[in-house]
This record gives sequence, structure tokens and C-alpha cells, in this order.
Amino acid sequence: MSLPPAHDRDHVTRVNAAYHDAIVQKYDNRLEAHSPAVREWLQNLLAREVFPALDAVSTTPRAIDFGCGSGYLEGYLAGRDLDLLGLDVSAKMLDVARAAYPQWRFEQADVYDFQTDERFHLVMENAVLHHLVDYEHLVDMMAELTLPGGVLFLGNEPNRLAYRYLAPLAKLWRTTINRYRTEDAEHLAGDANFEALSEYHLFYGQGIDAGALKRRLEERHGFRRVTIHYSFRELFSAVEEQYPRVRLNRWAPASLRDGCPLSRNFNLTAQR
Repeated sequence: MSLPPAHDRDHVTRVNAAYHDAIVQKYDNRLEAHSPAVREWLQNLLAREVFPALDAVSTTPRAIDFGCGSGYLEGYLAGRDLDLLGLDVSAKMLDVARAAYPQWRFEQADVYDFQTDERFHLVMENAVLHHLVDYEHLVDMMAELTLPGGVLFLGNEPNRLAYRYLAPLAKLWRTTINRYRTEDAEHLAGDANFEALSEYHLFYGQGIDAGALKRRLEERHGFRRVTIHYSFRELFSAVEEQYPRVRLNRWAPASLRDGCPLSRNFNLTAQR
């Protein structure tokens, strides 16, 4: 499915700002992102792949979070001594982040226009790439901002392999489980394509190619160890939210719950 010419990357960015301003009150109530099963898995992943690089820095480590929203990743870093900068296009999301984490800086910025001379020990994003028409632009910028010895983290992006082969489940997610988040936003925006534009690569690009990102970081940017981390835990938690008696995170085999390349989402860590 192709977009009309008017729906260029700047238009999609503006829609995203309005979309996330509109759903700010609902955004942090998403059980799938805050369920114990998801939090345990992500905390262990960060402890294994990210925190050692920060602990090795003799000064205060510098971190930057693209599309920080209300501060989801910051919640995993709150106990650490960091010089952290969070960026987002949604002013209302940033208000929530500033209130929750006053020790850090949060600025409104468009990733296509953002420039800095700083370099960082941790460069991260969570569930941001699929909102961007040109997500390779952000990946390339994140790579350039990562210091030697630092870590780049891409979190919770839609897995193209899963969206290609599990298309009926993807449609179910969009039209039912994800629906309650977007009704108010569409009303405020008055745009029938509002959700589709804001969740750009879920509706038009059919997810993100994790393997292509891995090769890009290795071959173009020289990262020495790039690892893709698959997990079904978020999808399972979303289903459990709608159907509490269905305990998929408890019943599913570990080999399916974590590590299956057909999982709906993936995370990626890259060591410089």
C-alpha cells in the first residue's frame, strides 16, 4: 500500500505529535509494556547487554533517548548516575517525563532536524522506528552518536518476518487490541488515516527488517557485536489484558516465548 504524496515524512511526524498528545493519558496504562513478564525480560536484557558498558565508564556516562515519550526506558535507568537527554515530538509526553524524572533533560525535537556535537555511551530508542517514514535516517544518526565502547539499543520494534507470515494476527492486533488507544486520537485529529499514519511501518511498511538493520550497523557503521533479541512476551501480555484467563506467558514454552524469530516484536543491541 502506497501513501498519497501529501503524506510525506514531515506530515507523518506532525501526525505522530498530535497522536501521542491525544493518547498521553492512556499510553502508560498499556499492560503489555508494563506487565511483570515484559519488565523482567527487558530488565535482564539491559543488565546483560547495556549496563556493563555504562559501568565501564570512569566518568558520568552520557545517554540519549530518541522518542522518549513519557519516559518508559528511563524507568529502567532511574537508579543509575547518568547524564541523560530525552527527545520527543510530543509536548505532552515530555511533560510526563519531566515530572517523573526531574534529574534529566527532556527536549522537544524532530529527529529529522536534530543536531548535536555530543557523543554518547548509550544511544537508545523504544518503539520509535516504526513511526518514521525514513527510519534508516534515525538508525544512521544513532550509530554516529555512539562512542567507542558504547551501546546502541533499538527497542520493541515490529518484526517484518512476523508481519509477513502472521498477517492475520497483525490485523487482529490493529483492529481490536490496539483499537482503544486510537479512538480519541482520531476524533481529535479528524483524520481517517490517523492511526495508520502514526503507526507507519505497521500499516504501510509491514514492520521493520531486523536482519537488514543488523547488517547496516555491522557493514556501514562498524559495530562489532550486533544481536537481535526476539520475544513474544508483549503480545502475550496484550492478549492476557483482553482475556485474563489466557495465561500465555505462563503456559507458552520458553523457546516460543523468548527467542523465536517469528515474534511480533524485536529488540536489538549493538556494541561499538
